[in-house]
Amino acid sequence: MALKDDSVREDEEEALREFLADSECLEPLSEWTRRLNVFDVLKITNTEIRHSNVLAWLMDPAENHGLHDGVIRGFVAFAARRMVDDGGFDDLLMDCDGFSIRREWRNIDILAVNEKEKYVLCIENKIFSDEHDDQLARYRAEIEREFPDCRRRFVFLTPNSGEASESDWLAMGYGDVLDIIDRAVETATPTPETARFIADYMDTVRRNILGDRELEDICKRIYAKHKRALDLIYEHRPDVVSAISSCCREWIGEKAGNDKTIKLRKDTGDKWDTVFTTNLLPRLLPGIDEPSGIWGEYGHCVYQIHVNDDKDVPRVRLQLVFNFDGLDERLRGDCEEVIHAIEEVYKKVRIGKRWCIAWATDYSSVPIDYSEEEWGKSLEKTLDGMLRQLKRFEGKLSEKQ
Repeated sequence: MALKDDSVREDEEEALREFLADSECLEPLSEWTRRLNVFDVLKITNTEIRHSNVLAWLMDPAENHGLHDGVIRGFVAFAARRMVDDGGFDDLLMDCDGFSIRREWRNIDILAVNEKEKYVLCIENKIFSDEHDDQLARYRAEIEREFPDCRRRFVFLTPNSGEASESDWLAMGYGDVLDIIDRAVETATPTPETARFIADYMDTVRRNILGDRELEDICKRIYAKHKRALDLIYEHRPDVVSAISSCCREWIGEKAGNDKTIKLRKDTGDKWDTVFTTNLLPRLLPGIDEPSGIWGEYGHCVYQIHVNDDKDVPRVRLQLVFNFDGLDERLRGDCEEVIHAIEEVYKKVRIGKRWCIAWATDYSSVPIDYSEEEWGKSLEKTLDGMLRQLKRFEGKLSEKQ
């Protein structure tokens, strides 16, 4: 077995050497990698909220971009041309200088309101996420209640003009958005700084949302030639979740060194969960600490620092988790008895067949737009506050025992 492992390692090292020796294959990428783009620098190319912010800024005729009403007029014209009734003609003739643009009004991504013309344009922007919870129907009903006397238009914006679940929503793609911005720039005179910013944004959309065909072809050729090496590099790449979890492990390790009631479990957990226990847990469940669960010798009940990355910004929380794998009926009953006691001090217990989140703090966002040093310090302060909540929770729970 060791010989096979050595052989695999040698093959991997050889693949990496061949890739490094063939650095010329990367030269065609220089046109893209050497180009300074403010959105790349700020690491917001894949953040849906930031795209909505830029679009709202460009759509506002009162903003300082120098495009006047060019962009909002383009959106209005796009919706008007797709209207099945005659209402679109009036839209094309209206004065677009009077628009006000609202962000996240009642959770709607972008709302453009022209009170003088009695017109409302509602835009739901879906780049890296999908519809959920009948949100389009809810947004439409909200707009109808709030603006009953206005002409109402609804646009569902996705990378490639995906159809909405609601027929009242017009499908729009980011290619359409680029066409609108391009025409607005051609007919206006933005300052050089503004023109550069807009060009960077359009380049970001082409590369990260629509896909640059030439760039894709170059990358495919390089990948086909050095697949093994590139797969290895990708497998061991640093990522935000791992960086946050590493910071969490350092934080709880330091706390465990100063507080003997806390024990860091270095040999368990994963990329998303840092596992630790306290002195209270064995006292709560003295009979189920045998190594039969997924946490081995740590039994069936641990605390976790959980990292959640399903939103634009990663979030963390502390949580008390039970796992019922390997427990007989009696021991499962012991667990549930403790969980019911926890319910008396924490009303949000979530229990399932295999798992139970018996207690948890609220999620808190990690401000990764800042430097790692800055968000690391912010994360430590957040975790300090969560640990104080844990101590108060355990204090109340001890009083019940």
